[in-house]
Amino acid sequence: MNAALKLCALAALLAQLLALPALAQDRRVALVIGNSAYKNAPALPNTVNDARDTAEALRKVGFEVVDGVDLDKRGMDTALFRFARLARDADAVMFYYAGHGFQFNGENFLVPVEARIDDEVSVQYETLKLSEVITALGFAKGVKIMVLDACRNNPFVAQLSKNQATRSFSVGTGLAPIARAQGMVTAYATQANDVAADGSGRNSPFTAALVQEMRQPGLEIATMFRRVQKAVYDATGGKQTPELSLSLLGDFYLNREETDADIWRRLRSSDDVAEIKAFIQRFPASFFAVDARTRLDLLERRSVSASEREKLENEFAARERALLERLRQAEKSRQQAASDLADRDAGKTDAKGAAPLPVEAPRQAPVALAPAVKPSDAGERERLARELAQREQELTALEAEKVKLSQERLERERAVAAMINSGGVVKELTAPEKPLLPSVRPPRQEPQPQERTVVDRRSSETLGGSDASAPARGSKNRRPGGARDCTEELMRAQLGDGGGSSLQGCR
Repeated sequence: MNAALKLCALAALLAQLLALPALAQDRRVALVIGNSAYKNAPALPNTVNDARDTAEALRKVGFEVVDGVDLDKRGMDTALFRFARLARDADAVMFYYAGHGFQFNGENFLVPVEARIDDEVSVQYETLKLSEVITALGFAKGVKIMVLDACRNNPFVAQLSKNQATRSFSVGTGLAPIARAQGMVTAYATQANDVAADGSGRNSPFTAALVQEMRQPGLEIATMFRRVQKAVYDATGGKQTPELSLSLLGDFYLNREETDADIWRRLRSSDDVAEIKAFIQRFPASFFAVDARTRLDLLERRSVSASEREKLENEFAARERALLERLRQAEKSRQQAASDLADRDAGKTDAKGAAPLPVEAPRQAPVALAPAVKPSDAGERERLARELAQREQELTALEAEKVKLSQERLERERAVAAMINSGGVVKELTAPEKPLLPSVRPPRQEPQPQERTVVDRRSSETLGGSDASAPARGSKNRRPGGARDCTEELMRAQLGDGGGSSLQGCR
């Protein structure tokens, strides 16, 4: 039993919590009627458009709208009944009417499309009393707004005057003034007891101005209707001036959306091009539209700058990768050529597979013998030296090309920056802090000649390959590092023709 009670209490609490947002929500309700196709009175071409455009504008600013066009007496009563139901405890309510209306004995009446007004009895039962609308508005707890675009000529004056009763009555022009009530805003399309124009366009001058001003956010209702008055006065050349009766204790805003100032305060540092374009399109005449266009120009220039920079980066990245690969291959070839030359100078097997000559001479030889060198070895070494020199030249050319490419890239970046910077809003692209291309060539180290010693078994004399006192045979026999080309001496020593002293300084 206790568990069931707890469950019920929890469900009730949950229902209350769910109901809180609905209670806190600002409720707005409107009734919009536009009558045009009158059967017993002149038709009004613009009233249906006026009603539909007003209903659409009210929905956009948060009103729940009950609307109808070309309503008969029953239709108008039904619409008013629905509106009164919804108006209970609403925070704001509004009634808008476009159609025929007139005053009779100081009271205002709205005319359904099928009404036939012949005498004062038909006035009471064929029309909708404006006082009934005021009663429905009174159900709301908040602001009450009544807008009447119905101050047109009374089409029933002739019939009423012809069929008047014995007691006196009066038929006035336009609509009669309405007693001011607390929390009530009443807007007439023209001044009391005056006639309003229907207009030759889609809307009447009054409704056209009203719909336009309702689209502007952040306008207090008194300011909004003053702007409507000014617009109608200008559009009609001073022939029509709307009238406003207002009795509010505070401010009220029909359109509570952000103003242009509010939106621009949020967008002024934004990088969203689409939002700024939407702001300019929505508020083309705004004070902040100039700032928005300047910001948009800056963002578009930045976008062009980023696009051009990316294109430049991709282009030079491909060229740099290709050049880097060529540098690697050239350095690899140079290292191979240097290694082959070093191996040749050290007496190792050459590239063609020739084995080194024996180092040791026969025991019976009177002098120390060195390995025999074939005449073709000298040509092979010269070939390797030429190949190494060629590789060195290739690397030097590639290094120069690398510097040229880096300079070209820097010049292209400056050219792009200068083109984009024509408006003075984009800074010049700076040069890269690091080299654009890494160096693939390590510091060159020349191969050092290795010393070889030959022991003279007869005299036990040691010969040094780097002896500085060795006589020179001529510049044509000199090798890098000061060593002589001793091919001839080695061959003669092998044949027993020559002494050990002649081999000093040889490699």
